[in-house]
Amino acid sequence: MPNILRASLIVGVLVFVSAALAQDRAKISAGAEVYAERCAACHGERLRATGGAFDLLKLRPDERERFDKAVNDGKGQMPPWGGVLSPEEIDQLWAYLRSRADN
Repeated sequence: MPNILRASLIVGVLVFVSAALAQDRAKISAGAEVYAERCAACHGERLRATGGAFDLLKLRPDERERFDKAVNDGKGQMPPWGGVLSPEEIDQLWAYLRSRADN
């Protein structure tokens, strides 16, 4: 009986993890679309701006608050996107950036 219980637990964990990964992939994919439509013109197709725009690949995992503030309020030449992008789209952008980040 313990082996059956252990196997059931492992299967349950694997199902949960695969569902979470599918959700993450969907969020990242949606973020890539938002990025291509709204951000790539200034920040570059590969998230590495060649001009004066910030290199988004340098954002660290602990800089989510900084990212949210810059996106919502604008910064420098970047216009504010708060009210244009939904909180869900901003979350998708963050997921996309983190999936591609250097660190």
